[in-house]
Amino acid sequence: MNKKKVGTTKKVAAERTYKRPSWVDSAEEELCPDCFKVVGSRSRYQLVCLLGKAKEGMTVTELTAELELQQPTITHHLNVLRSVDAVASIDSGRERIYSLNRDAHCFDECKIPY
Repeated sequence: MNKKKVGTTKKVAAERTYKRPSWVDSAEEELCPDCFKVVGSRSRYQLVCLLGKAKEGMTVTELTAELELQQPTITHHLNVLRSVDAVASIDSGRERIYSLNRDAHCFDECKIPY
């Protein structure tokens, strides 16, 4: 009977960084994966900037009209931003109002401007 010896190797998961996109005006040259998710797409970063200026938050309908993007695209970007805790939402009747989570890691520690 042949038994294969299975060795265990530890994989060191080094934190990968990403180069800051040219459309983001920040002192940080390298971004963590979560922060890159926030700004890695120009449309997503425009969404962040728009929400950063909206004190009361905005609905998907308002964001769609302002950014001239399709509703599914806006929804996708909002889901990505929610996955890294960059946006919060509040249900208001049949609508959901989205606002920027200014205390999120990307804005607080990594200083991504909005």
